[in-house]
Amino acid sequence: MLKKVKTILTRIVGGANIATILAAVFTGYSGYWDAEAHPSLSCLGLVFPIFALINVGFLLFWTFFRWRGIIIPLLGFAVCFFPIRDYCPVNLPSKPPADAIQVLSMNVMYFNFKVPKDSVDALHTLLRYLKRTKPDIACFQEIPIQKNKWEMLKETGRHFEKISNDKGKTLVAVSRFPIIGKELIPYESEGNLSAAFHLLIEKDTVTLVANHLQSFSLSEKERSEVEKIIGGSGNRNPRSKENIHLTEKLVRATRHRASQVKAVCHYTDSIMAGGRSVILCGDFNETPVSYSHREMKKRLTDCYSSTATGPGFSYEQNGMHLRIDHIFCSSDWTPYRCQVIDGLHASDHYPLRCWLKKSTKR
Repeated sequence: MLKKVKTILTRIVGGANIATILAAVFTGYSGYWDAEAHPSLSCLGLVFPIFALINVGFLLFWTFFRWRGIIIPLLGFAVCFFPIRDYCPVNLPSKPPADAIQVLSMNVMYFNFKVPKDSVDALHTLLRYLKRTKPDIACFQEIPIQKNKWEMLKETGRHFEKISNDKGKTLVAVSRFPIIGKELIPYESEGNLSAAFHLLIEKDTVTLVANHLQSFSLSEKERSEVEKIIGGSGNRNPRSKENIHLTEKLVRATRHRASQVKAVCHYTDSIMAGGRSVILCGDFNETPVSYSHREMKKRLTDCYSSTATGPGFSYEQNGMHLRIDHIFCSSDWTPYRCQVIDGLHASDHYPLRCWLKKSTKR
């Protein structure tokens, strides 16, 4: 009798494990859906880590209770290798060459972040970090329209340029290399923008494509509700009025972001077709398992997934732990040691930095 119960239980657990793997495959490869045409399907990548972690639980179960069953979760990890590697890469540490350039990207939240008590304010916290680390190229999103703060940022680099859309939203590039041109990348948006800054690096023109893509635009109340849901104290009923509203916002933002990504990709393709080198960075508001990330990775190298280890959360607020800030480069660059600076508390985003070395391959 006991043997029969054990067999039935094993089959039930095996079936649940297979169902989890199917869900992981469906969500892990959801970025292959065109997010503009199928936003509901495309944004399912947000829940991929949940199914991947559940599969880890099944692996532990089979290891301790029926070791032959571990083939099921191992097959699951194999078929989900690519989204797992994008989300949580594992790489051997590599020291950047002496002549590599340091690139930094950060959403500064208009310098309104409530910093720890031992810090003066968000802007001075960031300035101290920049003066200590001296990045060669830095790109900032959500910059306030205040000239005195622009002047303070100018002091951290020899060359400074800003660009704004007709809504007053601004991107800033600070560089030790001359910035010889700039242009907006046109697309429809109320509060987001992408732009190109053309840098002269050792007689070669390199285009820095800076981005702040469509956010979910959640209110403080909605963010608080998301935190409660993640923590287990909120209403997890997907049919509730509040959760339907949150889902609609999620889907709407995903659709808007897709059209922005297409515009950025079209621009990047045209630049690279002319033989120009590209560094692309910014706040994507999407994880590595997404349509936006996949479209960029088709063209460029993801510096984090190719050099770093771990999930590298660049946003940790309201119970959410996500990597939504990214740095990419064209194939004539070799990236080294991309990392999230999670010890710098000057914004609701952590800075992302990477070292790049010009190579001969293209």
